[in-house]
Amino acid sequence: MKAEERKEIEQNSLVHLIQKGKEHLSGRGLYYVVGTVALVVAAILLYRYFTRESRLARDAKFLQLERADTPEKLKQGMEDHRGTVVGSLFKLHLARHMLYNEGLPKLGTDRKEGLRQAANSVAQARDYFRELADEFKGFKEEALRQQAWLGAAEAEEGLVGLPKTEGGADYQGDADKAIEYYDNAGKIFPDTEFSKKYAKRAETLREHKTVFIATQREIYKPVEKGPFDFGPKGPVPPPPEPAKVKDPDPKAPAKTDPTPSEPAKVKEPEAKKPDEPKKTEEPKKPDPKAADPKAK
Repeated sequence: MKAEERKEIEQNSLVHLIQKGKEHLSGRGLYYVVGTVALVVAAILLYRYFTRESRLARDAKFLQLERADTPEKLKQGMEDHRGTVVGSLFKLHLARHMLYNEGLPKLGTDRKEGLRQAANSVAQARDYFRELADEFKGFKEEALRQQAWLGAAEAEEGLVGLPKTEGGADYQGDADKAIEYYDNAGKIFPDTEFSKKYAKRAETLREHKTVFIATQREIYKPVEKGPFDFGPKGPVPPPPEPAKVKDPDPKAPAKTDPTPSEPAKVKEPEAKKPDEPKKTEEPKKPDPKAADPKAK
């Protein structure tokens, strides 16, 4: 009986609670509750929608960056996403292409036009790297900022000693700026091995700056060529000296050249005489005495 009474009391309490809730939710209270629930559901759906669209848009940007395999596509992506981290990444890839593909490997050419194009690529890459150092600082991307300083340092170092004009005294690269850029790269994450390597490079250039500049100027010194020269002009080596022949001893008897032996005469074969025709014996005449029996 006690269990049944307890169950009946619980059911009555639930019914009483539902009836009490209906009284409170009647009229405006019900609309408030339903409206609040609808707003919460709508907010959740909108958040999920915009999150999904944002993720798709971000994936599309990185897909565009991955497929940008030409300088034109990199420049287009840089313009499309200017002012964003993705736009700066497009510029970083473009600067690396201009420095490591079109610039530094081609600075050693002896063709004036090829050297001019390579120098322009290195100079443009250097400007991009210096801009990126400030852009990544604003985005608080210290690792990418370090890469920007490193690229600017290598570009500046490659242009040291290269005249702006042929035979001019002004040069496209500055050794002091290259040292400064290496220092800036080494100050980011200073306890890491690669940062210590950048700082070491700056210290090496600082200690041997005079020799470094002189060496760079000698490398870019123009080489004069003749119309039929295909290599650097230089001194012609002297012809090799003839081998010295030992003078003969005057006291030694003069050697006479042996008389050449006459060639052996080859016996000419005798002409073969033609065979004489064989003589046929004439038949003997019979002896008349032998034939005649009376003759005996």
